Amino acid sequence: MNVDFSRAHDSFFGPPSEPIDVDKFIEETARIRAATAEDALSHPSWQELSEENRATIEAECSGSIAELKIITEDAWNNPRVSAHLYTRHDDAIFSALGQTDSLAQKGRKRKRFDFAGQSRSTPELQALQEYLLSTPLKCWEYGKESSLFMRTSRNSDFNALRSVKKTGQGTLSQRHQRSPVTDSSCDLNSEEPVAPDALITLTVYNRVPWVQSYLVRMSQHVVLASQTLGDFMGSIPCDSSGVPVEKVDPEGDVTGYSFDTCSPDVERGRLLLIEGVVYGDGRSGVDYAEKLLSHLAKLPREKRPATTKSSAALGRTTFDSLTLRINQPYWMLHHGNCEHFIVVDQIRLPHPSDPASGYPLMLCLTPTLSELCRACSKAPAVISVVDDIRLGESPCLLCGPCWRLMGSPKDDAAVMVVPLVAHCGSWVEEGGQR
Repeated sequence: MNVDFSRAHDSFFGPPSEPIDVDKFIEETARIRAATAEDALSHPSWQELSEENRATIEAECSGSIAELKIITEDAWNNPRVSAHLYTRHDDAIFSALGQTDSLAQKGRKRKRFDFAGQSRSTPELQALQEYLLSTPLKCWEYGKESSLFMRTSRNSDFNALRSVKKTGQGTLSQRHQRSPVTDSSCDLNSEEPVAPDALITLTVYNRVPWVQSYLVRMSQHVVLASQTLGDFMGSIPCDSSGVPVEKVDPEGDVTGYSFDTCSPDVERGRLLLIEGVVYGDGRSGVDYAEKLLSHLAKLPREKRPATTKSSAALGRTTFDSLTLRINQPYWMLHHGNCEHFIVVDQIRLPHPSDPASGYPLMLCLTPTLSELCRACSKAPAVISVVDDIRLGESPCLLCGPCWRLMGSPKDDAAVMVVPLVAHCGSWVEEGGQR
């Protein structure tokens, strides 16, 4: 697939769903009783079937899944068979991409060896191949049109987390989980009715630095509907939160940098625009929401979007008080000019398998691509050296060992060492394990 086309395809969202009142969704779904096997057996359509048809359906439902499970587990537990399946999958994709002449790469084509064909001599692989060919299901074959939805893996497709990371103090009590008996929200230790909760899955996207019109996924989170927008925004990992603060002398010149996040010079403003309503940080004075409205007021009336400011700040606005749309990007701004786009992927009721605490949860985090040291080209750079005549460029990115081996510069006053943003804080798991 063409690079520009694939990036543009990944940057499209939608179509958005109808507006969903989260509080009304929780109220209505909490009253829904899930269908059970007894309900299916008592349905009129099942009663109208003959005994022979019922027996056939019961045998197919009870035996087919177990048979497929056994065959799949046996195939993946066998190294020879699993390797053959991987190779066969790669060959099928290569063949599908080769069928599209318009999207094929120009120039000399690299010859691809048929490793899957060479390994079909063993009896177990021959039996597997015959079983696959005898399967009547043909919709999984890769045709010419399937190449439009294929691309090589990117950095945003990988996850830097080994497991779900807990980033908050939100708790999902057992009383908010659906009972396996009655399938309704209940508290086994209390007779009082309990207000149910919901889980909302949100994905955070960033602009691609070299193409501002393209977006790339940065992280994915799960929050409780009872939590606030501030709780969610505080769990988003962002490099702008670790940007060092400039130290300025009385004349206005930068003399150094500091990582003191408690400094009053650190910009902590933030806002979130949802369905035409902007939620500010609620700080004293002019917050980001008022600054945005002031900026929009300068636009021509025909180009001015209908935007209003919420009376409640981010820290006091819960998700269950909002009306959201699935697959609709919402704009977020913080730390001066750092932009993100928030997309709601899912709104659902809790399940007994969901974690009981630690909300918001971080499900996925895109690995950070760090710049390499200009000297060794092996280790990630940690500092940027400015105006050092010993280096071939200014600024020059260096790792810690290379900078220490170079020694101190002769003219310390003319050289400035700027620390780069550390990325490990967001993807290091609990207990210090990476």
